[in-house]
Amino acid sequence: MMKYVSGFQKLIIKAIILMMVVVILSSTLEIGWIILSDLIKPPVVFLNVEKVLDIFGLFFLVLIGIELLETIKMIINESTLNVDVIILVGITAIVRKVMIIDLKTTPPLFLVGMGVLVIALAGAYYLINRSGKEFRCELK
Repeated sequence: MMKYVSGFQKLIIKAIILMMVVVILSSTLEIGWIILSDLIKPPVVFLNVEKVLDIFGLFFLVLIGIELLETIKMIINESTLNVDVIILVGITAIVRKVMIIDLKTTPPLFLVGMGVLVIALAGAYYLINRSGKEFRCELK
């Protein structure tokens, strides 16, 4: 029975990898299209600040996708999951959110929560690296 479950897990992971590749490729092409179309619109070769922030947010989404793809590859190759990699993906996602946040319309409590989350993730990453141990989840 466990042999079938393991085979099912591998099939699902391979399907997720294929879907992630499609999403990352599609997102990269969309970023290129947005940049190209915005650069040829009048005023030519100029982007407004809001558009630049949107584009940076899209770049971070692609980077998060690549990090998730690396994590999935690690799961397949090593049958383990490194906790520090997951924390780094979380930090990257938070940085993306911070980059695109509109401070004029965002409630102060949300900003406090984001700050606490950044401190917690950075602290966890620091403690994991400082310990010198590898925190891995074995997947069998």
